[in-house]
Amino acid sequence: MSKLRNKLKNYIRNNDQIVCITCYDAAFAKILNDLNVDIVLVGDSLGMVIKGEHNTHNVNMSDILYHVDCVSKYKKNFILMADMPINSFENQEKAVINAKKMLDKEVDIIKIEYQDAHKNIIEKLIFENIPVCGHLGLQPQYVIEKKDMRTYGKDSIEKRKILDQVRTLEEVGVDLILLECVDESLSKFITETTSTPIIGIGSGENCNGQVQVIYDLIGISQKPPKFAKNYLAEKNNIQLAIKSFYNYVKAIDCKKK
Repeated sequence: MSKLRNKLKNYIRNNDQIVCITCYDAAFAKILNDLNVDIVLVGDSLGMVIKGEHNTHNVNMSDILYHVDCVSKYKKNFILMADMPINSFENQEKAVINAKKMLDKEVDIIKIEYQDAHKNIIEKLIFENIPVCGHLGLQPQYVIEKKDMRTYGKDSIEKRKILDQVRTLEEVGVDLILLECVDESLSKFITETTSTPIIGIGSGENCNGQVQVIYDLIGISQKPPKFAKNYLAEKNNIQLAIKSFYNYVKAIDCKKK
């Protein structure tokens, strides 16, 4: 078992909720590092919060690599995860080349919005010893219309599809699975029946950890999702706001007991 996989599984063994926050620059990376945030994600959400676009579709590898380079300057205590942007993993060869570019910049694990056609790509990445996080549920790279922005896994057909994808990702050996806007009862069932660590965003409190976009939690996003909370509204500085989110996530497991 890789050191990263063992570290992630230790969160489950120790009933320690995983705190994951997006980041795109060195200044915030230092804050997140100093607060001991578990995972820092350079997400293609930068398309909206940094570039001012309506979606993630115009984010490319150069964008991700630039922001990874900024964030990695203060990487010491956190696991660094980065999105494989749209059109960066269309085949095995392209996926491996782009993923290795990220690893060269100190990325620990890459994240892919998983579709069934990507199984052989994930298998190839893992064969090349590249840690992978599979992203299920709402997948911004595939959002075309407003109706696509919804909760996934409510009906039996969609529920079965997501469950099958989770099992496939677990079988091929991903290190982490992210559920975005997945029905709470389904995310709970997945978390309870899967050995792979599950982190969620907009998927309820029953996952092994929570993800939040940093600009959402400090209240400066233009159109934050309904599930996001502005923690800066309750605090008088950014560090305390982020720490408040951190404490909230770490306390979730206590509330379950």
